[in-house]
Amino acid sequence: MEKNEPATTYNITMENGNEMGARTEFLVALYGAIDSNAKQLAPAEIRNELLISQDGNVKTTFHVKVSNRMAPYLVNSIQQNTDSSYGIALKSYLHKLQEQIMSQMFAGVKDVISY
Repeated sequence: MEKNEPATTYNITMENGNEMGARTEFLVALYGAIDSNAKQLAPAEIRNELLISQDGNVKTTFHVKVSNRMAPYLVNSIQQNTDSSYGIALKSYLHKLQEQIMSQMFAGVKDVISY
């Protein structure tokens, strides 16, 4: 990506936090840790290109707004948290979040393999 090229923004909503039985406070802390770690990993000039917010009505729903420049650091942070000693349901939830981000990252990529 060129320095002067505008950033693309990805919007992800994770709605099934309550399906895995996690307490709201735990999810808030988890997203806080992911956000903090991603921003530590990223260069200072793009740290503000990540916004994670909790839904005002459904407290176990979270919205992630991230630029294409910041997304790799977010994916890395999620991966680091997935490697933690969480249960299978939470690991599955984090994998789904990571998958949604990566699917948006690669949505515009065309296959360039020819036979």
